[in-house]
Amino acid sequence: MTTTTSLTDRYVWTVSRQLPDEIGPDVARELRGALTETIEAKVAAGTDPREAELAAVRELGDPDVLAREYLGRPSHLIGPRFYAEWVRVLTFLLSFVLPVIVLVTVGVQVLATDKGVGALIGTGIGLAVQVALHLVFWTTLAFALVERYGSGGEGERFVSEWDPADLADPDVLWRRPGTLEVFGDVLFGVIVTLLVVWQFAGVGGRGIQVLDPDLSLGWQATVVGLLLAEVAATLLVWMAGRWRVVFSLAHAATNVALAVVLIHLVLDGRLLTDLPQVLGEKFGWDVDWSVSTPAVVLGVVVVCGWDVVTSLTRLVRSARMRRHRGVGQ
Repeated sequence: MTTTTSLTDRYVWTVSRQLPDEIGPDVARELRGALTETIEAKVAAGTDPREAELAAVRELGDPDVLAREYLGRPSHLIGPRFYAEWVRVLTFLLSFVLPVIVLVTVGVQVLATDKGVGALIGTGIGLAVQVALHLVFWTTLAFALVERYGSGGEGERFVSEWDPADLADPDVLWRRPGTLEVFGDVLFGVIVTLLVVWQFAGVGGRGIQVLDPDLSLGWQATVVGLLLAEVAATLLVWMAGRWRVVFSLAHAATNVALAVVLIHLVLDGRLLTDLPQVLGEKFGWDVDWSVSTPAVVLGVVVVCGWDVVTSLTRLVRSARMRRHRGVGQ
């Protein structure tokens, strides 16, 4: 059965989700009561109920700005009138524009130059830092100049007008994983699995053999199986419609098991090839160096640990948002 979340519910949820548990439920109850009284007064005056609710929500204004007022946090860096829009713009630039610029630039260098893996990684990191600094600096400068020297009309045009239609539905954001979220997780999992299978099968003369193809078939099947299990857990969450406890714990347990298996094989010297020799033959390097086993183990812990924390965080946030939504209903 499909339920429709009212505009009031969406507004209350958008504000209260940004507040700590100590004040979130009280604020949600207060907002819901204020909206209900305003709507009832407008309906009694002859306004259509849907139009009355829309007008009541619009009168309260941008929920992000209202949430910051409840938190009592000063927004002096840019100013309260522009702060919410400044955060939105920076979030978009750093989460979308920055990765695209770095990936495209590094991809072009892979195709057009003979740079080694280390040089490409260094280029990507350096470019990411430079682009991020420029995005933050110039965006902040633009908002500061408009706030201080722009006329009122220019300032209003600079900031997008808030529309109640932009309110997110908690049923979509927290009960059901987003399409992009699932697509990204599944795509990444499939790519990693295919790379692992390719490595175990032997890469031939053109590739770099990182994983040991002589690893026993049982261990190879275990690693590949755990990677596929993580992909399956993500799809099950999507099919279930929300981050249920059983699926979140299964997703976390899969990552823990994968980390244990990989660390065991690394410490036992059976997972990786002799990388110094392989890279020396591939690129002609004469430098005497070796792969640090603790560094590899740390990398495994960080990657798998991040997935575990993400799974549990999504579960906790989902429960918290549903609790805030339920206040006064």
